[in-house]
Amino acid sequence: MKRSNLAIALSLAAVLPFAAQAQEAPSNTWVEGSYVNADGNAEGHAVRGSFEFGESNVYGLAGVTRLDVEDSPLVLDGRELGLGYAHPLSDRTDLFAEAAYRDVEVQVPGGAVDSDGYRTSVGLRSGLTDRVEGLVKANYVDGDNIDGDFSGTVGGLVKLTPTWGITGDVTFGDDAETYQLGVRASF
Repeated sequence: MKRSNLAIALSLAAVLPFAAQAQEAPSNTWVEGSYVNADGNAEGHAVRGSFEFGESNVYGLAGVTRLDVEDSPLVLDGRELGLGYAHPLSDRTDLFAEAAYRDVEVQVPGGAVDSDGYRTSVGLRSGLTDRVEGLVKANYVDGDNIDGDFSGTVGGLVKLTPTWGITGDVTFGDDAETYQLGVRASF
């Protein structure tokens, strides 16, 4: 992980719990569609969402991603399904942990290569103002064709209305940087 990215993530982690007053907790029930760019040479789209089970602070999460690799016939299809738990630290800040099964299929001429694995994450989500949420998390991904990789994610949500908002995040690690920009509906 690059030092500047690590410094940004640590700074946000320190600021998130103290950033705003009288803010409601982030919603764990939402759906979003995003544009995705990975390392500047693969781009596509993603649909992901989360659904909180009652008042338990436990939520399910799912997502699908499709990326086309530039100047190549390769197409990457990713799917993720998992569970998360959000522990309130204050009225507006949650500490969360997630575990998810991941399936990535790389379509190549004449067939496909499939890789199964998992992702675990721990992080903070906080309402910074009435209209802005911030997120910082650490991730670990392992699987059939991945020898365990740590990454960090920094993101945010700008609420246009109580339901609709614009989201963005950057996930950075030793092997790749992924950028997402999307529209979210929160419930």
